[in-house]
Amino acid sequence: MKVSSLICEYNPFHNGHKYMLEKMRENGSEYIVACMSGNFTQRGDVAIFDKYSRTKTALENGVDLVIELPVTYACATAEKFALGGVYILNSLGCVNEIYFGSECGEITALQNTVDILGSGKFSDGVKKYLSLGQTFAKARENAVREISEISAEILKSPNNILATEYIRALKSLNSPISPRTIKREGSEHDSLTAVDNIASATLIRKMILENSSDFQKYVPFTDIPDIHSSSKLETAFLYKLRMMSLEDFKSLPDISEGLENRLYSAVRNAVSVEEVLSLVKTKRYTLARSRRILLYAFLDINKEDQRILPKYIKILGFNSKGQNILRTMRETAQLPVVMRYSDVKKLSPDAKYIYSLESRCDDIYALSGENTLPCGSNMTNNIIFP
Repeated sequence: MKVSSLICEYNPFHNGHKYMLEKMRENGSEYIVACMSGNFTQRGDVAIFDKYSRTKTALENGVDLVIELPVTYACATAEKFALGGVYILNSLGCVNEIYFGSECGEITALQNTVDILGSGKFSDGVKKYLSLGQTFAKARENAVREISEISAEILKSPNNILATEYIRALKSLNSPISPRTIKREGSEHDSLTAVDNIASATLIRKMILENSSDFQKYVPFTDIPDIHSSSKLETAFLYKLRMMSLEDFKSLPDISEGLENRLYSAVRNAVSVEEVLSLVKTKRYTLARSRRILLYAFLDINKEDQRILPKYIKILGFNSKGQNILRTMRETAQLPVVMRYSDVKKLSPDAKYIYSLESRCDDIYALSGENTLPCGSNMTNNIIFP
């Protein structure tokens, strides 16, 4: 059987996501597996809907099996986000191809760009531009431009950048999974302007949080689950940050070049999370990087946690076709499959540690909704089977 896959957040699931799944089916995908972020996302924020609600929507709109991307990778840099997702999909042992959206829509151009990113000339160029005080993203773009104008233009677009990271992860793992890309249609990433019936997830979240019903024309669902927002966690967030020492900040992922000193000082002078971010932000320290670091701090995720590769496959939901994939995985999976809490008892110590970390993060997420929920959802919530 032909099993296709993708790595996603579905925060929330919208018409652009549905379009991609339809194109995958047109291209011959018989079965589709989605490796989806849980309750925290790559932009350093809470997911607007919980992972089980988003799983249900995905299964109702073309996905056959949803597995979870662990929080340590879900809220990481593009490189680590891609590595975590590809590693899990590769561990299923039955995935033939991985799809991802891109602005360029040309897999060969993306692969050529990845070859450039692996060259010594590129590495030397990055070091040169970083020494001039440029952000990594800008240094990378300028270093690539010295080699290829086409690849430099490719790396100016966010989905293209993530696409190259997926390809790099496949190469680093020597994975047999073939990369496939579909040209992104409609509004641009993070755009606050919709095109036809497709809007960015950023715009849709904004509409939902502002109680605007306009978002409904851009999504394929009508029922609205409990809405989650980081604003509900503001006081708890500040409390956690103020309790941290300089050494605590130094142990966080993505901390380098004395950034811990800037963070420590900002926390002691700010009265809101947004003010902390504004005090930390410079041309070199981007807002996205700072948001992720603050989320690591809040969730107690350190550098060592991110060095632990995924140790299990957590099933969030499946349909009747997904059951066929699960049957195949019994013979092919290279990691233990977790479908119920009793499966956790059989895991390795490292795997149990990550599962407990994920559970703790979900318990924090339970405080961010319209209705405060008790602890234990990661251990008690049932798998979604629509």
